[in-house]
Amino acid sequence: MLIVLMRLWNWLPAVVRGLIANEIIVSLGALIPGFAVILNLKTSPRVPWMVIVTTGWLWFFWWYLSGHGWPRSTADARRRDLRGGPLTRRRWIWALVAGVLGIASTIALAFATARLANLPRDAFASPINLANYPMLTVLCAIACISATAGVVEEAGFRGFLISPIQRRHGWTVAILVSGIMFWLDHHLSHGYATIAFLPFFIAISVVHGLLVKYSGSIRPSAVLHAIADFIVIPTTYGLVGTFVITPLSQTGFDRQFGLCLGVMLICAVAFVPALKQLGVAPSDTTQG
Repeated sequence: MLIVLMRLWNWLPAVVRGLIANEIIVSLGALIPGFAVILNLKTSPRVPWMVIVTTGWLWFFWWYLSGHGWPRSTADARRRDLRGGPLTRRRWIWALVAGVLGIASTIALAFATARLANLPRDAFASPINLANYPMLTVLCAIACISATAGVVEEAGFRGFLISPIQRRHGWTVAILVSGIMFWLDHHLSHGYATIAFLPFFIAISVVHGLLVKYSGSIRPSAVLHAIADFIVIPTTYGLVGTFVITPLSQTGFDRQFGLCLGVMLICAVAFVPALKQLGVAPSDTTQG
C-alpha cells in the first residue's frame, strides 16, 4: 500500500507535491506549540511551561523531517527536501551577514507598506491581549511563537515547497511560488496581510530562498526568521516602541517613512555582495 501511495505521490506535478507537503508540514508543525501557548495563558500564566512543550516538539519535528523515524522508505526524501544540512563556520558567518541585511531591508519595506496600506490598527493586533500577563510569560509566548515560525515555516516554505519545484523548474519559479504561497498563508490568517503586503512577502521569500540556494541549508533562514519575529512581534503588537501606521496621505513624506526607505535601499544593496561571499564560501553540504 505504501509503495502504491509513493508512486501516486511521485506522479503528481512538482508544484502540486510542494504545495501539499508545505501545507501539511506548516499546519501540523504549528499545531502543538500554538495549542500549548493558548492553554498555558488560559490555565497557568505564571508558569510558562509552554517553552518545554514547544522545545520538545520542535526537536521532534526537525528530527523526523531530517530523515529519522518511520517509514524508513521516505527517510532519504525527507532529508533531501528539508535541506537542513550543516554548514561550515565561514558559510554560517556569511549566511548570517547576508541574512541580516536582507531581512532588515524587507522589514523596512513592511514598515513602509504599513504607511501606504490604509489599514486599521487592529489589523496588526495580537489575537490575545498579552498586556494582561506577566512579562516573563509574554516573553516566553513570543519566543515560542517566533521559534515555531522560524523552524516550521522555513521547513515548509523553503524546504519541502521549494525543493521539488526547484528540481523541476529551477530556483526562480520555486522562489516565486513560495513567495506567493507565503503571502496567501498569512493572508488567510493575519488581518494585515492584504494585497498591499504581497511585495513584502515576495521580497522576504526571495531573501530566504537565496540564502537556501547559496548556503545549501535552511538553518540560517530558520534562525534569522525566528530572531526577526521575536524582535518585530512586540513592536507590531504595541508592546514596545511605536509602530506608526498613520497613512502617508495624512502626514505627507515624513522622517519615519524616509528612514524606512533609506534602510530598505542601503541594506538591499549591501545584501548582494554579502550573498556573493556566501556563495563562494567553502561548504561541507552538497544540497542544492
